[in-house]
Amino acid sequence: MAITKRYIKENGQIKAYYQAQLYFEGTSLKCENFKSKIAAYNWYKKEKEKFLSSSSRKDPSFSSCLKQYMEEALPLLQKSTRQAYEFHFRYFMYGPLSNIKMEQLNSQSVYTWIKWLKKHPTANNHGRKTFINELRALSIILNWYRNFIDEDFNVPITKKHRQLCYYKAVPPQRPDYYARPEELKNWLQWLRENRRNPAYWKLAAFMLLTGARVGEACGMLWEAVDLNRGIARVIRRVRWDHKTRKPCLENITKTKSSVRLLLLSSELVSLLRQLKKENKYKSKKFVFIDYKGDLLKYTAVQATFNAGFRALNLPWRSTHILRHSYATMALIATKDLPSVQASLGHSSVKMTERYAKIIALLNRDVAEKTTKAFNLF
Repeated sequence: MAITKRYIKENGQIKAYYQAQLYFEGTSLKCENFKSKIAAYNWYKKEKEKFLSSSSRKDPSFSSCLKQYMEEALPLLQKSTRQAYEFHFRYFMYGPLSNIKMEQLNSQSVYTWIKWLKKHPTANNHGRKTFINELRALSIILNWYRNFIDEDFNVPITKKHRQLCYYKAVPPQRPDYYARPEELKNWLQWLRENRRNPAYWKLAAFMLLTGARVGEACGMLWEAVDLNRGIARVIRRVRWDHKTRKPCLENITKTKSSVRLLLLSSELVSLLRQLKKENKYKSKKFVFIDYKGDLLKYTAVQATFNAGFRALNLPWRSTHILRHSYATMALIATKDLPSVQASLGHSSVKMTERYAKIIALLNRDVAEKTTKAFNLF
């Protein structure tokens, strides 16, 4: 904030005062203290107008802002996140936003950019229905500019822009965003019978019965699995390169709370024992491997899972549906939200409630007592 309310202790009494600061590119140029908020605001307004009218002030363009973001903020992110962002930067470097001044960047500028996106050659790609991810990337850059360069800058992205990013009809998801047990049973059976490599259906079973992310499951090493005690430690993950699609094992997890212990059921322990016996001559390091003994590629996992979904006429096209299904079924079975949260590695209960639909929180007594209250029978 340019004007901050602060407190000072004088003669045993706490008194309030207002501190006004003029910032430019994250650096405080001037700072004054005032007894009233109006006086602080008037000083700030006067100094800002004086600074804006000075010839020494820079007027950066969006392209220079993007360049500065790539130099200062981007290197601090994880490599997978950097690659995801860099994929969207081409829509900023050569589009109508590149030469526009940051002071002139407004809602109309974003609207013009979205119209340009819809005429971009990639808009005709099969499967692309929206440019919402590009808009999110733009929002990240503009918010960084506001937080670190010019705190008076207003991010001109509205709900209208988000709606305009969808230019093709997106089929609605099924309201109960989890796969039902009978659907999953048939799907696992299809993977088992129609794919030669047993690692795929066993990977699916592991993800479904533990709630592990696909990167966590594919990055599981035998040294992190204790079959005698029925425990698996999530301490690393696989990152797939956005350009080469090659898997890379990283000794980090998505978040700090993602480091956790997974308790394995007896059925899952038996399945892993069988898998370890089958692969003892191919790899003694990785749990789930391809025919060469290497880590599985995400494109292969996704294609295999989706083939089963299509064959059984199921609406899912994502490996993450298994995590949603685990969360919902675990909460229905146990009614223990903190335990489900811990098993998923979520830092907040709200995130777990998003995964496990709220219907799972209902108690059987609610239905019984409600029926008696109506007294219809």
